[in-house]
Amino acid sequence: MDKSFDVVIIGGSAAGLSTANSVLNWYPGKKVALIRDVPYTVVPCGIPYIYGILGSVAQNKIPDEGFIKKGMQIIEKKVIHVDRKNKTVIFQDESKVSYDKLVLALGSRPNIPSMEAITFANVFPIKKDPVFLEDLNQALEKSRNVVIVGGGFIGVEMAEQVRLKEDRHVTLVESLPHCLMLSCEEEAGILVEKELEAMGINVKTNTTVEALVGKDRVEEVVLSTGERLKADVVIFGVGCSPNTELAERIGLDADRTWGIHVDEYMRTSAEDIFACGDCCTKISAIYGEPVAVRLASVAALEGMIAGSNLYRLTRKNRGVVGSFATKVGTISVGSAGYTEKACRDQRINYYKGEMTAPDRHPGSLPGCTPQTKVKLLFDASTDQIIGGHIIGGIQVADMVNILALAIQQGITADALATVQYATHPLLTGSPLVYQVMWAAENALVS
Repeated sequence: MDKSFDVVIIGGSAAGLSTANSVLNWYPGKKVALIRDVPYTVVPCGIPYIYGILGSVAQNKIPDEGFIKKGMQIIEKKVIHVDRKNKTVIFQDESKVSYDKLVLALGSRPNIPSMEAITFANVFPIKKDPVFLEDLNQALEKSRNVVIVGGGFIGVEMAEQVRLKEDRHVTLVESLPHCLMLSCEEEAGILVEKELEAMGINVKTNTTVEALVGKDRVEEVVLSTGERLKADVVIFGVGCSPNTELAERIGLDADRTWGIHVDEYMRTSAEDIFACGDCCTKISAIYGEPVAVRLASVAALEGMIAGSNLYRLTRKNRGVVGSFATKVGTISVGSAGYTEKACRDQRINYYKGEMTAPDRHPGSLPGCTPQTKVKLLFDASTDQIIGGHIIGGIQVADMVNILALAIQQGITADALATVQYATHPLLTGSPLVYQVMWAAENALVS
């Protein structure tokens, strides 16, 4: 046996790092090892900005120093097996470490379409591997024609950032009627598309990629419309799936679609093994159904829960809301919970309220976004908020966080309309028309 630890965490991104932090907070003195097979951890949500405003992969790095100073040891090796009986983790080089408690924070892998030529050197899914991301950076430096497949948050942000090099032609291909439709209201997707088009990005919706054509490298992308696009680089951002292979191999209950099965304490089906982050199952905080929401914010929360529960059960996971925010061009959009389309698709009886007003008061103040809009959705049988959507300026994410908390706590329309909010001329809309308050009020009287 090479080394022994109280807690071994496999996976070095948001869930793994958050778990380590939590363990060291709740159980000082425990020996904690975090295992990863990459030289350093990148900021997951910062990946698109490597190729624009950041300028390099190294600028998108989560520093190790704070974790190491707190007492965590980092092991950079590839895990091939876990011997549950003897409580050991076995590496590719045949060395081992032992554990008392094991946490699987294995993350997810990018979905890759099954088509010929997907392995061409100039075709890139989005991975959280800094070496891979640097390869993409080098390829983009030499490119003039870039095709990005997938109009979700990653695809939209990649398109914006890649286009910052003005002599580069960028096309974004999305199979749905509009970008961001899986998480945001249709109107938000339409506005984002207009922003992208204003930057010179060619946006093609209701369109799929049928084939990649080339010899040693992709040279053209064939679309379902029959159109052929020149391509020096093709980037796929079409979602991700949980990494369950190791868990399945060692006999844990797992599903390749939903992830490693965990309970509300983040415990797996095996004693002394927990799981958190993209690799594990999730349920909706609203109605309790399985959901495929994989976000760094959710992973960090689950890591906190898992870490605190390792030696005594201290807190439960109350489910996932699914909170999103992004900034594209001059506008920001955010969402939490259900969209109107999702409500209709699932036959949820709901009502809504909206409010549009400036985000400064008076609206003549510099930096004001005059048309900041909030839309709230409420369950008609309980009056509880089940969805919130905001279009506006840079304060959108903080406003969405209010709505995410409201959804998680099951707050009603009346309660949300009468909550006391902080307002300030330079920071928010007027208290007379504060958008969250009045969207809830308008829902009640509509």
